[in-house]
Amino acid sequence: MLIMDDVSMMTPRRLHSILSLPRLQSLTLKDIKRFDTDDGETLTGQTCSVDALSVDGKHVTSLWNFGLHTSCPRVETLQLDWLTEENVSSDIVTMACSPFHRLTHLQIQAQMPPKVTLNDPVSFCDAVKTSCPRLTKLSFAFIALNNKKAAEIIQLMKTHPHLTSIGLKTCATDMDLDPLIYEVNSEGKLTVTVTKF
Repeated sequence: MLIMDDVSMMTPRRLHSILSLPRLQSLTLKDIKRFDTDDGETLTGQTCSVDALSVDGKHVTSLWNFGLHTSCPRVETLQLDWLTEENVSSDIVTMACSPFHRLTHLQIQAQMPPKVTLNDPVSFCDAVKTSCPRLTKLSFAFIALNNKKAAEIIQLMKTHPHLTSIGLKTCATDMDLDPLIYEVNSEGKLTVTVTKF
C-alpha cells in the first residue's frame, strides 16, 4: 500500500517509478500541486498489480493523460475524492470508471464536513450504470446528498444488474429516509446502509 498526499509535482517518470513497485496493490494519490510532461517518459505498455486506486476527481484527466488508467488494468476498487464545495461531475465519473473492466466498488468521498454536492443524481447514476457494469458496491462519504438526492440515487441504482450494496456515510440524510431504506432492504436484492456521525 502506498499513500502519497500533498505531492508537489507529478511526472510520467515519477508515476512510472511508483507503478514499478513489484508488490503494490493499493495506491492513493492526493493533492497533487502540479503536473509536468516534459521528462519525455511514457507509461505505454506498463502494467502493475494495483487493484485499489484512490485519486482526486480533479486530477483524473491529468493522470489518465499520463496513462495511469491503462497501467492499472486490475483495479477493482476506485475511490474518487472531491474537495470542499465542489460538485461531483458525472463526466469525470465516466472517464474515471470506464477503463476498469474489473471494477466492483466505487466510492465517492469528500473532505468532512459534507460540503461537496452531487447536483444531478440522474446523470450521475447514468454514468455509473454505463461505466461500471460489474459494480456490486457504491459508497458515498461526506457528500451533501440530503434525503431527496439520496432517495433518487437509491431508486435509480436499484435497476443496476449486479449492485448489492449502497453505503451512505455522513451524507446529510435523516430519519425521513428510513422508510425507503427499509423497503429496499426488505426486497432482498440491494442493501442500503446509513452511517451518521
